[in-house]
Amino acid sequence: MNRKWISWLCGGLRALVWLLSASLLSSCVSPSLLPNKAQPVAADWANRGHIKNAPGIDPASWWKNFNDPVLDTLVTLTLAQNLSLEQAGYRLQASRALVRTALAQRLPQIGATASARRQQRLSGADSFDHDRNGLLSDGTSLPREESRVSGYYELGFDASWEIDLFGRVAASGDAARSAANIALADTRIAKVSVVAEVVRNYIELRGLQRRQALFAENVADQNRLLALTRERLTAGIASDFDVDQRSASVVEMTAQLPLVEQAIQQATQRIAVLTGRSTVDVRLLDSASQPSAEHLAIKLLPADLMRVRPEIQRAEHAVAQASAELGIATADLYPRFTLMGDLIANGNLIGIPLPRSTSNVSTALSISIPLLDWGARRAIINAREAALAEAIAGYRLAVLEGVEETENALNAIETSRRRASENLIRFRSAQRSKANTNALYERGVVSMADLLEASITLRQAQINSAETFEQQAIAAVALHKAIGGASLAPAYLAIR
Repeated sequence: MNRKWISWLCGGLRALVWLLSASLLSSCVSPSLLPNKAQPVAADWANRGHIKNAPGIDPASWWKNFNDPVLDTLVTLTLAQNLSLEQAGYRLQASRALVRTALAQRLPQIGATASARRQQRLSGADSFDHDRNGLLSDGTSLPREESRVSGYYELGFDASWEIDLFGRVAASGDAARSAANIALADTRIAKVSVVAEVVRNYIELRGLQRRQALFAENVADQNRLLALTRERLTAGIASDFDVDQRSASVVEMTAQLPLVEQAIQQATQRIAVLTGRSTVDVRLLDSASQPSAEHLAIKLLPADLMRVRPEIQRAEHAVAQASAELGIATADLYPRFTLMGDLIANGNLIGIPLPRSTSNVSTALSISIPLLDWGARRAIINAREAALAEAIAGYRLAVLEGVEETENALNAIETSRRRASENLIRFRSAQRSKANTNALYERGVVSMADLLEASITLRQAQINSAETFEQQAIAAVALHKAIGGASLAPAYLAIR
């Protein structure tokens, strides 16, 4: 290397150092104080009640704890055919594809160009004053006419590579990864919500079918009582008031049947939508036993929610994304260095428009230095800092909401357990009353009306028990949804 090139290189380096130092001194960033991300939680659940801290069933298949083959099939169909999950999957696929785009910015960008040109002269080739022998007026010969058609080609490659001195490119990759992880958490949220919804609707359906059968039997007994009361009115041992009172009871009980039937239709139709179908599964139309949540157990503590609850994971990735975007905004304050180069070759295709073929190669260092933008970049940093603070607050809120939802579910389970105990006492009392009434009726001590009244009272206790049974199971669904609803399988790990 000669002295000229060494001198030029040293001068360029001195200028580069001077510009870099001036930029650093003039645009030094002092980030504002951000809120604390840590959110303390209690050591154990306040509303645990009688639920043991046992391993229980696999969280990834918690619905199998109900021991219902039809329910297992419905969940399988939901996971395979639900359109909300399909939408979430495509959004995740798109966000993951954008990660590759962001990471590619770290590598040199290479492109190619090619062009060709052809031209033809339409007039003006023969514009000299000459005689028949091709001689000009001064006696010299006429220049040879050039070709009317000519053309040339040009081929080239160009490359550029940004030197990531201040972390702008790396922060862009981090932001893209965080966005993909947010989409991943949204996919898990959708899965948890959809599975919980189909299980809840199935539980409600079976409870409604059970109550529908009991309501129908009670309506039949109420009509029999009304007929007996009218007979007693004819015999003169009952009044019009008794008939009207019994008629009102029949109307009140009968009016509940259409409401139950409507709720059954809505539940079956909703299950069809969740499983990706337009028609109702015929297996749901036949009554079956209600799913039981009597073997409920929980193995998570409040601190474990940060590990398994997708809403908290989403908020955590939102913090990472906001932090990366702040890094991009900060890097934009500093100079941007880009190495560039190109290789171009051109030559003749036809004719002689160029004296000869040529090849050229060039390299350059591009420096973009922000000098005066009237505070625009600083304003963007302030906005990104505020967005990061908001994301941190959102993360802490997500933790508190996760604890709240879990505590509410545990409280609902304990409340439904106490209600079930009270209803069990009423049910057993109604059973004893019905048995005693049967014995007295066989002896002729009580009338058929008394026997029917005892049967209606027993069925009403069964209806109350069915409702409580349903609420227990729904509370168990809410608990599994609150704690994440599914384990962290490898397919749902964060994108690194």
